[in-house]
Amino acid sequence: MEHIISNIILYVLVLACLFLTFLNLMGNAGLLLTGLVFAVFDGFTRFNEDFLLYFFIVFAIGELWEFFVSLFGVKRKNVSWFMVFVIGLGTLFGAIIGTAVLPILGSIIGGAVGAFLVAYIIEYAKNKSKTDAYNLAFLAFKTQLLAILGKITAGVIMAVMLIMQSFK
Repeated sequence: MEHIISNIILYVLVLACLFLTFLNLMGNAGLLLTGLVFAVFDGFTRFNEDFLLYFFIVFAIGELWEFFVSLFGVKRKNVSWFMVFVIGLGTLFGAIIGTAVLPILGSIIGGAVGAFLVAYIIEYAKNKSKTDAYNLAFLAFKTQLLAILGKITAGVIMAVMLIMQSFK
């Protein structure tokens, strides 16, 4: 009976963390913490050190993917680091507004739209070329979607790993 209750708690936590991941919040870190806590309470039998190592690698790959893709995606267009930072702020504010308007998908779409708008405005103000501004903005939009997709993929893989390991 104890095994069933612990699995139910695990599944609820996995779903909650996945929900946070889709909101572009700290869901993957929550999944990592959930795996560590269950490993300790399980005595490292089902959630052993090997599992935790692979689990952490998936977590790290997802976080690094999001960071580098979103950071260096627009940097490829030879923009300044300040502009990359400002586009990142646009992404953040877009995600916050998008979440308020449409929970779950709103944060993903809002972040990408925020990156698009800020990149377009800055590039257009800089050189008055609508074509250049659109190209950079569309690159920022695509890059942000790709970064979030990588992080969500890592979160889903981590969730599946936890659930599969709970059956052992």
